[in-house]
Amino acid sequence: MSIVFACAASHAPGMTAWTEAAPKEQADNFLGSYRKLGASLAASKPDAIVALTVEHWANFFLNNMPSFCIGRAEYYNGPIEEWLRIPKARVPGDAPLAKEIIDACLDNGFDPTFSDELLFDHATFLPLHFLNPNFALPVVPIIINALTPPMPTAKRCFAFGQFLGKFLEKSQKRVALIATGGLSHWPGEAKHGKINIPFDKKFLENLTTGNHASLSAYTHEEINSEAGSGGHEIRTWIALAGAVQSWKADLLAYEPVVPWATGCGLVAFHQ
Repeated sequence: MSIVFACAASHAPGMTAWTEAAPKEQADNFLGSYRKLGASLAASKPDAIVALTVEHWANFFLNNMPSFCIGRAEYYNGPIEEWLRIPKARVPGDAPLAKEIIDACLDNGFDPTFSDELLFDHATFLPLHFLNPNFALPVVPIIINALTPPMPTAKRCFAFGQFLGKFLEKSQKRVALIATGGLSHWPGEAKHGKINIPFDKKFLENLTTGNHASLSAYTHEEINSEAGSGGHEIRTWIALAGAVQSWKADLLAYEPVVPWATGCGLVAFHQ
């Protein structure tokens, strides 16, 4: 099987921008687990990373908001946030693998957009900072719309993941598949800082027990009310679950970090 590593990880900017604001025990547990995930990824010796990710108005606006966009650039610059406390860098892309994924999508009922000029914000750059130190591996970003309705449904994201997993099984490359986003958070809203721990724990239970029916059944309204506008990012985790349906999943860390205003989770998948 060509998927040699899979994980889902949160990307709250406070993890690096204001690390010290979090209770030390929470920060040490979560960031230490993040670095262990990075070591596991390196040990799997992949040729490339496929990142199921989101963005925050870095590339798209209401004049063009794709449901799925696949980056096929030779490189990606980031992070766009000056305050993230991660040095700016150029992340190598894997244009040939991206082209293969796009072509396969078009042959299998998916019509993604593609881009040769994506910028990375914290959503993609922060996980890569922990999981792909020095950006040693090329990356194919697949951005899922979690910003504004209409968004692809949970069912559609799971189906996209199913397709992607089947395609990558046939790839000649060893691929690390990562998903990033969420969990519950209400960025920039009156409820900013709220974390819905029961929602997060139930979602993580559905993910780690392989309850694919429940993962596919989340509605836009449920996510919006229970997990906030930022919670829509769980679509990337749902897509990953579709890609590695037969794999086991372990919860490495869950920390509801109030200063980071996000329910932060790390899940490792293994065969």
